[in-house]
Amino acid sequence: MSKKLGCILFIFIFSWGSVSAQSQEKKIPLKQVLQQIETRFNIKFSYANRDVKSFQVVPPPADLSFNETMSYLNNQTDLLFQAIDSNIIAIQKKKKKPFKQIEKLEEVMLSNYLAKGINKKNNGVFEINYKNFGILPGLIEPDALQTLQALPGVESVNETVSNINVRGGTNDQNLILWDGIRMYQYGHFFGLISSFNPYQTKKVTLIKNGTNPAYGNSVSSVVSMETEENLNKDFYAETGINFLSTHGFIDTPLGKKSSIQASARVSINGFFITPTYYKYFDRAFQDTEITSTSAQTLNTDQKFNFHDASLRWLYNFSSQDKLRVNLIYTSNDLQFNENAFIGGEVVSRESGLSQKSIGFGVFHNRTWSNSFETSTQFYYSNYNLEGENANIFQEQRVLQENNIAEVGLKLNSLLNFNKYFQFQNGYEFIGTNVTDTENLTNPVISDEDKEKLNTHALFTSIKYRSDNKQTRVEAGARINYFDKFNLFLAEPRISFNQQFLDFFTLEILGELKSQTTTQVIDFQTDFLGIEKRRWQLANQQDIPILKSKQLSLGLRYYRNKWLLSAEAYAKNVSDISSQSQGFQNQYQYAQIIGDYTIRGIDFLVNKRFDNLSAWVSYSLTNNNYEFGELSTTKFPNNVEIVNSLSVAASYNFNQFKFSAGINWRSGKPFTPLTQNGIENNIFEFENANSSNLKNYLRVDISASKEFSLTDKLNAYMGVSIWNLLDRENIINAYYERSSTNKIELVKQQALGLTPNFVFRVKF
Repeated sequence: MSKKLGCILFIFIFSWGSVSAQSQEKKIPLKQVLQQIETRFNIKFSYANRDVKSFQVVPPPADLSFNETMSYLNNQTDLLFQAIDSNIIAIQKKKKKPFKQIEKLEEVMLSNYLAKGINKKNNGVFEINYKNFGILPGLIEPDALQTLQALPGVESVNETVSNINVRGGTNDQNLILWDGIRMYQYGHFFGLISSFNPYQTKKVTLIKNGTNPAYGNSVSSVVSMETEENLNKDFYAETGINFLSTHGFIDTPLGKKSSIQASARVSINGFFITPTYYKYFDRAFQDTEITSTSAQTLNTDQKFNFHDASLRWLYNFSSQDKLRVNLIYTSNDLQFNENAFIGGEVVSRESGLSQKSIGFGVFHNRTWSNSFETSTQFYYSNYNLEGENANIFQEQRVLQENNIAEVGLKLNSLLNFNKYFQFQNGYEFIGTNVTDTENLTNPVISDEDKEKLNTHALFTSIKYRSDNKQTRVEAGARINYFDKFNLFLAEPRISFNQQFLDFFTLEILGELKSQTTTQVIDFQTDFLGIEKRRWQLANQQDIPILKSKQLSLGLRYYRNKWLLSAEAYAKNVSDISSQSQGFQNQYQYAQIIGDYTIRGIDFLVNKRFDNLSAWVSYSLTNNNYEFGELSTTKFPNNVEIVNSLSVAASYNFNQFKFSAGINWRSGKPFTPLTQNGIENNIFEFENANSSNLKNYLRVDISASKEFSLTDKLNAYMGVSIWNLLDRENIINAYYERSSTNKIELVKQQALGLTPNFVFRVKF
């Protein structure tokens, strides 16, 4: 036998053996395979039983990715698989009519990123689906702004949800949307918990870079919160209570084409006060006017409450048209009395702070064909902050008010050329009015400042996805026109995603953005020293339009439920005002313009098992200011966190959830005094932010369980402990003079050991 013939015979025998082995692999019903895939990837298949009951298939290999698994099933059957949501896959026979829904080119690349319900899409966007959400350390409720802080690159240097720092940005540089309505107030308890009802929010999207051109007026991240999109055909309601608040939610149909949703939440102190409420109260108002006392004065009768409410009307007046009308209201109210002994009598004067927001929006979407749809969004947003501070000895009152009112109109269209290309075009108008008022009695002084700015923007983008779905590119631009300044600004955006070698993904994101609104601090004692930031409009003088540019490069490896990820980025934000940065050192009263540049890298290792997900994330950053007018032109940013490490795990089984985690990070930058301390009756500081506070460490745990009370009545119970070790974490420090003219170092502490409990009934 020749070598050639022997080689051919060997190949034939080997190939026959392989085919024979494959043919001997046991086939099982397709429905059983689909159930296995649902558990593995945390998705849901939607299908008619008659469409799948006749199929028997060999289960796909366990090491296949989600996209590879879908391709495998497509080759084994004559069925169509199409994503109709980030976690729902519809199945139909190919002979049936095609789906009536426009195909979205963005697809979920990684499901259950860190924890159940957190997904990463192919365009670099993070999406949190609360319809099927797991649990995170220290959290027992789906608070959107607290959940975001579990993601790499998202921090809060003062441990509040109203001060989220995404890649070194300040909180006012984030675009926060609730059903398309821009919100300028984010927190209750003046920032400690989210002001958005956690049980009405169904999905949250976070964009850190490569922002779609449809979004404008922010130089940092975009956070978009969305409520239920679909009509409810059955009555649903729930009510619950935790150690901070009580809430209720109703979703009921109004005929076949309409439904209505209503929610309300109120602080629990109107009924009784828990130890957890006291913890939050002390944390929110420490080292402020409300807690300060002296030998001459005493503050008493502190009264604080918060509440929020929302109302939504959903109406599908045809199979092609959807109408959504949204209303939201949030409020924080504080009052207290300042008492003093004057002329042999006790004199009392009331001071207070009020923070209120209202948002109204109308959204209409029309699907003209399988390949074309349009949407129209209108919103009105109003935020009002009022403070009244009484001074007994000077018989004086200071009244302060900051109001921002905004209207927005957005027209958007999507056209699918084919399965490869999608074209987006649109127009947005934003009209913003800011009023700043301050009135003083004895002597009578009144000052009011009003600013107005209209912005017109055109945006366009084109998306491409390859036939094998391994290449995805989105390129676009936004062109803004600011009528007050007769100024045009162009903002190109790009997103590129490439899968290669089966298990690797390369991601490149870039963007230019601008912003016309910012928060500034005139004095640290403004608004009782509690909510001291006030919104201001750009005037191109002392407050210019902010501009940012960012580029990031990411590489991911995913196989056998192991995820290894590294993402490096560089970001620069120019034309920032020193008044917006919250300095409490030698630059506290400076009014200068500069920029900051941050360079960082985020690492993540995540391993998923059947019911367990464990992860380690680490971020390394270098974040510096540069103010050309200062003697020290370059120094660390006030919100710089050089090192940040998180180790956590989340477990889910039979409606029981448990999670535990450790958060460690470098201390916040701090400016110490020199050895002299005071020179010429003025504090003498070392170089700005030349030191750091003590490192931050927090251990959190949480557990929850869903169970049935009756056939139609379900319950949810959860418990959490924040800062289990009760570690004293200092989140801010600054110097002040005492009543005896001594230098005091004020250290603001984060929450200590804080338990929470929630019980909800759903029917």
